Amino acid sequence: MSLVFDLYVSGDSWLHNLDPRVKLWTALLGIVTTFLLDSLVPQAAFLIGVHVLLRCASVPWRSLRWVWRQMAILLLFILILQPFFTPSGASLIALGPLRLTWGGVQSALLLALRTISMALITIGILFTTDQHALVRAFVGLGLPYTWGLTLSLTLRFLPTMQRLFSTVREAQSARGWLPHGNFVRRARDYIPVVVAVVIGTMRLSDQLTLALAARGLGDLHIRTVWRELSMQRRDWAVLTIVTLTFLALAVSRFSGVP
Repeated sequence: MSLVFDLYVSGDSWLHNLDPRVKLWTALLGIVTTFLLDSLVPQAAFLIGVHVLLRCASVPWRSLRWVWRQMAILLLFILILQPFFTPSGASLIALGPLRLTWGGVQSALLLALRTISMALITIGILFTTDQHALVRAFVGLGLPYTWGLTLSLTLRFLPTMQRLFSTVREAQSARGWLPHGNFVRRARDYIPVVVAVVIGTMRLSDQLTLALAARGLGDLHIRTVWRELSMQRRDWAVLTIVTLTFLALAVSRFSGVP
């Protein structure tokens, strides 16, 4: 089984070059917006707009389809179960105490659209933002430097641990190891692989500790970075437009303006 830890799609679009702090703020407002839209047509239009935005940022269709595939089971459960938990309006089908109503179907569709929109907004940041830039954005927003370093190292070494697991598993398979049986038996058969991975991870951790100590981590109070984040005119313009648009939508939503 292959896991994906880095979803970044290399590109030079305007969204790729946008300050990551602005992208985080825009994503936050976008997620809140999905809760302000309480009808199907605006929610569907918003979802289409998210797709158009990501496509304009040169995010390929295969990446968007990957998000839909990952969310397919959750969306299916929402569409099947949600109508029975929120019955309202005319009854379509009655199964004992359960009633399938048109209002319930609309509620399920609305929740499904909201869920996939939030997923695309969140993963869209990962599609268009390098991991190091994302960590620098969190640090720039006030996250302690040591926490940012921990997050960066975690993102860096997760693929290393995956490759180590694959290497150990292939080495064991070459020696005739083959998991079989039910889930419990297969989990028990994986114990030698897990032990080898834990030992390898501890060695990597020890080497990393020595490397950080050799570079004086914790001794310096002033840290420098290779590429300092700085807000450009484009970033301020996008930040202003997005914030004003959200405020206008929020005012119209709570003031009852259609």
